Amino acid sequence: MAPKRKFTVAFKLEVLKHATENSGEQTARHFNIDARQVRAWKKQKNALVDAAKLISPRRARIQGGGRRPVSEEMEATLSCWIQERRKRYLRVSRRMIQVKATELFPEMSDCQGENFNASRGWLERFLKRNNFSLRKRTTMAQSDARHSISKIVNFITYVNHKIAEKKMKDSDVIAMDETACWFDMPGQTTVDTVGVKSVTLKTTGHEKCHVTVALAAKGDGTKLKPYIVFKGGIREVKAVAAECNDVVLATSKNGWMDDSLTTDWLAKVVGRRLFGSERLLVWDSYRCHISQATKTEMKTGYRMQMAVVPGGCTKYVQPADVSWNAGFKAHLKQSYDAWLAEEGNKTFTKGGNMRAADKRTISRIPIPGPVPARAFRGYPRCL
Repeated sequence: MAPKRKFTVAFKLEVLKHATENSGEQTARHFNIDARQVRAWKKQKNALVDAAKLISPRRARIQGGGRRPVSEEMEATLSCWIQERRKRYLRVSRRMIQVKATELFPEMSDCQGENFNASRGWLERFLKRNNFSLRKRTTMAQSDARHSISKIVNFITYVNHKIAEKKMKDSDVIAMDETACWFDMPGQTTVDTVGVKSVTLKTTGHEKCHVTVALAAKGDGTKLKPYIVFKGGIREVKAVAAECNDVVLATSKNGWMDDSLTTDWLAKVVGRRLFGSERLLVWDSYRCHISQATKTEMKTGYRMQMAVVPGGCTKYVQPADVSWNAGFKAHLKQSYDAWLAEEGNKTFTKGGNMRAADKRTISRIPIPGPVPARAFRGYPRCL
């Protein structure tokens, strides 16, 4: 059986143009098609012309062609239901659509047939007909950027005013942010042979274990020492800290920063300044940044003022979110892949399971060089 051929609107109009000067049989032989198709297209000539003008000449079907949905009323109701959930930033899965369609179908007045199976094929056609697709989450729901413009403008104005008022140099402006880094960082993709049934990636099974890394840099591009916070293991962290001069190590009960660690970061990374010009510390509104304990500590010989990035605006004006973290995480993942591929540098449990990288290995991962001046210099004058 010969495969079914598909003809575009442009091809059909070309056939009809040829048919105006020749018979239907001659046109059919010329284009190697069935004469019945020529007769059918003559009846659809006006619709084909409209489709070429309004839609696309490369389209195969005229508007309204093809198999009708089992219930247009149900599809309209289902589309409204999906849009209403997405406006509230609620998840809509393919399975949820199938279940909802099964519930709605018996209540519709234009049902085509008594039986309806919300099959996978129906679902694919419904999504295509109504311009829906399965999307991957891009970011957690936050306020619209347009609603943050006034806050961003006020923040930049405040920072520029402080820099001018205190005659601060670029080296007097410091930005800081914490980011979580996981003991296991397997990628989601890999190159493999086409057609392979199972694509497995090696891990240590510690995807939920993390450390906190506080990154900071000055406005002239100078990078301050990274501050790494581990969960527990006080004795081990102290032993590793004695061997590492390029980073500052600390520990907490949950592996996150708190008031005491923020005070420790100020003392060990930033350092006090009893004389000279004042400094400006730019960071977000994390609770330990704006706590009373931190504010009190900053008054004890640091000669430093604070500029807090407004909530919902960090991805627009905080250097770490805008430019640092992506490169830092990429470098960290590259180091993780190299460590995982090496032989003889790992330990295993009695059951034969690989242990995660220890604190010494993590602390010795080389951190990329100084922050590029273009990513920070003159902050926030570059905004």
